[in-house]
Amino acid sequence: MKATIFRNASWSGAAAAFRAISGLITALLAIRLLGVGDYGHIVTILSLFVLYLSLNSSVFTVLVTKLMAPRTTDAGEDSSVMLAAATIFSAISVALLVIVTLLLSEYAPRLISIEPSNVLDAEIRRVIFLMGALTAIQIVVALHSALIESAGRLDLAMKWQLIGPTVVLIVLSFSFFAQLPITAVGYVGALCVGALTDLFLLWFVRRKVMPSSLLFWPSRNRLIGVAHLLTLGGVLQASSLMSMFLEPLNKLLLNYIVGPAAVTIYDLAMKVIWGIQYLFSSAMRVFLHLGSRDKEAVGQTFSRVIALIGVPVVILHTIGALFLFWAAQHWMAIDAAQLMVFFAIATVSNLGIIYITPLYISLIGRGDLRFIFRCQTILAITNIVVSFTLIPVIGLIGAAFGLLSATIYNVVAIYVRCKDNSGTIDGLSDTLRGQGVRYSLTIALFAAAILLGIKGGDSFIGSFAVLLGLAAIMVREPMANLVLERIGIGKRLFF
Repeated sequence: MKATIFRNASWSGAAAAFRAISGLITALLAIRLLGVGDYGHIVTILSLFVLYLSLNSSVFTVLVTKLMAPRTTDAGEDSSVMLAAATIFSAISVALLVIVTLLLSEYAPRLISIEPSNVLDAEIRRVIFLMGALTAIQIVVALHSALIESAGRLDLAMKWQLIGPTVVLIVLSFSFFAQLPITAVGYVGALCVGALTDLFLLWFVRRKVMPSSLLFWPSRNRLIGVAHLLTLGGVLQASSLMSMFLEPLNKLLLNYIVGPAAVTIYDLAMKVIWGIQYLFSSAMRVFLHLGSRDKEAVGQTFSRVIALIGVPVVILHTIGALFLFWAAQHWMAIDAAQLMVFFAIATVSNLGIIYITPLYISLIGRGDLRFIFRCQTILAITNIVVSFTLIPVIGLIGAAFGLLSATIYNVVAIYVRCKDNSGTIDGLSDTLRGQGVRYSLTIALFAAAILLGIKGGDSFIGSFAVLLGLAAIMVREPMANLVLERIGIGKRLFF
């Protein structure tokens, strides 16, 4: 059991790291190929489709917990109904997506202040239809990924989704180095090709680990299963809505009030933020299984996780700050000082989110969905109020403060809830004391990286000194030894 959890967590984290890095490079290439303004328009609309996709992911998360729950005497029948129900749900979701795409094609250009007579209007509408196709493919990808994970092979679900981002990266890199122009339609088309690649590979893997067919012809039992699946996922799906719609909301506000260049800065910084968060949250997904199987182990495992990731998380944010400073200085003409201030505030929020993620996922695993919904509702309302108040006044920085104010409440509420349910979290105090010196030094290096970016100019020596300090700290971290040991095992990469 422990070997399986470690294997799944390791591959999940490694795959998340690759996807985060490739996604960031893809964004940088797209900004250069499309331009800062056009890229800002594209990612603003794309965030609306990401919101729709996120609503489906909540149902697939519940599907995983349902299929991985301890078996009963009629488990085979229950599993069959759940499989069919998930497939029917996916078909319904894609059908609704068609309607959503048509509505967005009509109204989205106006949301980003593009007049119907503008030449860009026709291009944006074609892009929206392609985005709808992309989202439909991703819904089916999410279904296959959830089924593979429910078979106990989260590692396969993650590692076989590495080829698609590579294909997108190759296409954009070729266009950049060959100096071939690319349009917004071409960019989203490349994303579709990558998603289709993931779908084909996951379909092959799903057939290997779960040979049963995915029939979706409606029947009474299967429709009851769909209703049951939606009932189980309803609260979690609503919770997802509360948090995920904040991304497109902030982008729409920034695009309308400040301009598309601010959206590009926001998107680039948040790609680093979300990439680091996704890297660790993917590995922590095993708490979904722990929460439903071994509630008593959550507290002890949480302390060990904090001991393992506490300092490395800050190190990665420091490297991200240096990278953003370099990108602002040498890759595109944007306000480096504004970017670094935004990233510093967003980092504080991200640290809280990452550290509390194991406990948050364990609450999902144990079915405490109403509490999660309440937390996400307060988070969303707080973020909306602060963003609507501050973005018109201080622009991009207002969006960062909106996220920070909401995160503070969320972290405290989740920690208190888990502590009330599980009692004292063993070993956490000792962990924090043991990391005090290394953590303080790492935070100082992060502050130095932010100040270098705000100051601007040629700071090669300063950046090199920060990286050297980070390396000296990282070599003493347990995670570094664990990663090196994992690499040295040399087990098979696939299956």
